[in-house]
Amino acid sequence: MADVNDIISIDGRSGVPFYRQIIDKVLLGIAAGHVRPGDRLPTVRQLAIDLKVNTNTVSRAYRELEIRGVVNTQRGTGTFVAAESGVAVDEATRMEFLEKFCDELVADAGKLGFSLQEVVEALSDRLSDRR
Repeated sequence: MADVNDIISIDGRSGVPFYRQIIDKVLLGIAAGHVRPGDRLPTVRQLAIDLKVNTNTVSRAYRELEIRGVVNTQRGTGTFVAAESGVAVDEATRMEFLEKFCDELVADAGKLGFSLQEVVEALSDRLSDRR
C-alpha cells in the first residue's frame, strides 16, 4: 500500500483550486484502494508544509471531505479515512478519474509540444515494459 503522503499532490499549473486537488487525490486514493478505512491523513500543518500551501487550503479540503463523510477528524489525534467513506470503487468512479487523468495528460503534453502520436507511443512503450 502506498503512503498517504505519496498520494496527495497538487499541480499549480492545472487551474484547479488547490483544495479541490487535495479532495480529488484523497478520493482517488480511496477509490483505487491505496488509502483504506482507518488510514490517518497527514496533519493539516504537515500537509500544508509538504505541498507548500496555506493551512487554510488544507483545512478547507479536510472540512469538505468530513462533510461528505469521507473522513473523520478527532481533535488531538488526527484525521482518518472513515470506515464507511461512501467512495465507491465502481467502474463509473474509475472511468471518471481516468478521463480526468487523460485530460491533464493531453493538456500537459500539448503545452510541451508533443503530438498525440508521441504520447500514445510513449504510453504503449511503458505498458509493454510492465508486462
